[in-house]
Amino acid sequence: MMIIAFVSYSVADLDSAVEFYQKVLEIEPLFHREDWAEFKLEGQRFALKKETLLQTECTGAIVYFMAKPIQIFIDRLEGFGTKIVGTVETHSYGKLARFKDPEGNIFGLYEPPE
Repeated sequence: MMIIAFVSYSVADLDSAVEFYQKVLEIEPLFHREDWAEFKLEGQRFALKKETLLQTECTGAIVYFMAKPIQIFIDRLEGFGTKIVGTVETHSYGKLARFKDPEGNIFGLYEPPE
C-alpha cells in the first residue's frame, strides 16, 4: 500500500510563493532551496516546486505517493498503460515521476534520497 508523501504546487516564482505561504501558514518553511521549498504541517508536507507550467502541463496541486524504489512503481504503472509525463527527475531531495490518470489529472511518485 502506498502512502501520500506530500502535496505540491508548481510555481513560476518560488521566492514569492514561499513568502506568500509563510504569511498564510504563519510558519517558516522546513527548507527553501533554489527549486524546491517544503512546509511541515501536522505530520504532512506541503511543497512548492519551481518550474514552468508549460513543461509539466499542470495547473493545480499534485499528490505524490511514496515509492521506494521508484522504478518498481514506474514499471507497474506503465504495465497497465499509464504514461509518464516527462522524465524521472533526480534532485538533492529525491526522485520524482509524474503520471496522468484516465481523467487527465496529474499525480506523482516520490523516492526520498538515500
